[in-house]
Amino acid sequence: MDTQANRRAVVRRGATLIAVTLAALIAVPMAAGHAVLVSTTPGNDVVLREAPRAVVLRFNEHVESAFGSVRVYDSQARRVDDGRVERPDERTVRIGVDRRLARGTYTVTWRVVSADSHPISGAFVFHIGVPGAIPAGIAAQVLDGGTPRAVSVLFTVVRFLVFALLLLVVGGAVALAYPLQTAATDVRWRLLAALGVWGAMLALAALASIVLQAAAAGGFGLAQAAHWNSVQAVLETRFGQVALVQVALGLVVAALAFAARRRPDGSLALALLIPAVALVPTPSLAGHASVSGGLALVADLVHVSAAAVWTGGLAFVVVALVAAGEERWPLAARGVPRFSRLAVFSVAALLVSGSVSAYEQVGAWRGFWETTYGLLLLAKVALVLPLLALGAYNNRYAVPRLKKQIASIIEQRRFLRAAGAELAIMAAIVGVTAVLVTEPPAKASIKPPKLFNTTAPLGNLELNMTVEPARTGPNVIHIYTFTQRGVPAPTAAARLSATLPGKSLGPLRIPLQRIGPFHYTVSGATFPQPGDWQMTIEARRGEFEALTQTITVPIREG
Repeated sequence: MDTQANRRAVVRRGATLIAVTLAALIAVPMAAGHAVLVSTTPGNDVVLREAPRAVVLRFNEHVESAFGSVRVYDSQARRVDDGRVERPDERTVRIGVDRRLARGTYTVTWRVVSADSHPISGAFVFHIGVPGAIPAGIAAQVLDGGTPRAVSVLFTVVRFLVFALLLLVVGGAVALAYPLQTAATDVRWRLLAALGVWGAMLALAALASIVLQAAAAGGFGLAQAAHWNSVQAVLETRFGQVALVQVALGLVVAALAFAARRRPDGSLALALLIPAVALVPTPSLAGHASVSGGLALVADLVHVSAAAVWTGGLAFVVVALVAAGEERWPLAARGVPRFSRLAVFSVAALLVSGSVSAYEQVGAWRGFWETTYGLLLLAKVALVLPLLALGAYNNRYAVPRLKKQIASIIEQRRFLRAAGAELAIMAAIVGVTAVLVTEPPAKASIKPPKLFNTTAPLGNLELNMTVEPARTGPNVIHIYTFTQRGVPAPTAAARLSATLPGKSLGPLRIPLQRIGPFHYTVSGATFPQPGDWQMTIEARRGEFEALTQTITVPIREG
């Protein structure tokens, strides 16, 4: 009676802890998807009469700017911002600018962290008075090289360890509570030791991921990332808070597992389910699913749960059979059929939740083969197919014979080899997943560009044209002329017209404003219909030299 009362008390306390953990994590605001810069002030490539008070960047979702890499440079690569990054709201980043700027071109570079933990960066230019000697800016000169290669590789390895250890801890706790419930005391003693070691390793791996996220987000090496200021900045983000929860829960698992080895009544072993279940939502709340809406989050939670029960549970069952010695096959007769029932439900949940997640994160069929995310997802599916085949074989042939204890030595060995092959494939799937989460979702990568930009020959010159946003309705057009060596080339005048042959529209005359010897613009070029518009540029050099070029510009529905 006392044991049953203790177990009921453990379950009640566990349910409370899990509810509090989930509430704390899910309370973090959700966003719409992978962060995208939607507008800037000043706008890209605009010409201002005087210096702006500040540069403002607006994103489509919450971003983290704790690493403060928003900078403004003049044409000599000298910083002209005040160095103080401000946050008017969660989607906006602002930095002040010196009001005494000279005429010319200025380059803005930025680097922030998206709500799904991915660092994103970019650059744009604006001009004061007239464009400078380098109107395209000096982004290539002042932008850093991004995250060091060694950091990216190490981060992928650590992500793999976090995922793998989390699956082992969760699946191991479930296996210990149900399929391996009847294991001998000495076997359970060894299994608890393994679970304790895995929990401690998970805490260490999650702690390392915090430092590596600092390096990835800031674009610097490990030495600088290990400084407390960098670590503290990560702890203020969603990723850092989730990683800290993983550290704490991993340590709780380790403490309970080693304590349970000294409690023969098994109450503490049952308590291991509490921190294990609380670990399940952490990968979802730190990744793509957390910013893709409720359906994606629920699907990912189901996916992680099912993967943990199947993958971690199978690994724990194999470890138990190896540790059981002479009692291996009697334990298999009791434990493997129980695990098989769990595995069947887990596979069904994986297939459904995986399909929903793919729909949510890919967005279109072409996302599977046009993006790195989609190709990695296809690789994951290709690995799952033989895994399903091995599982089906064991469930159909090996499990019934093990349950009846009539499996021959050859069949027993075949079962262990098949289980080992399943674990190897599962490890490969976790490896692919560790790379997959570093990529932006396919639906973010296949979004059409926000502008159209191209370079084409114009007689003996080079023509650069930008149409923004390349949608029906008003557009801003910029036209530059250069020599073939990239030096700005002045022209005396230029005219622009547009036709849409498929709809028999045009030619529409688009009046250009000459704002520099080699730069023309128009701020209200209106395209009434989507389609491939033919843009004809006529430029004149001197009194007798006329240059003409026609460019196809795809205009999308606004």
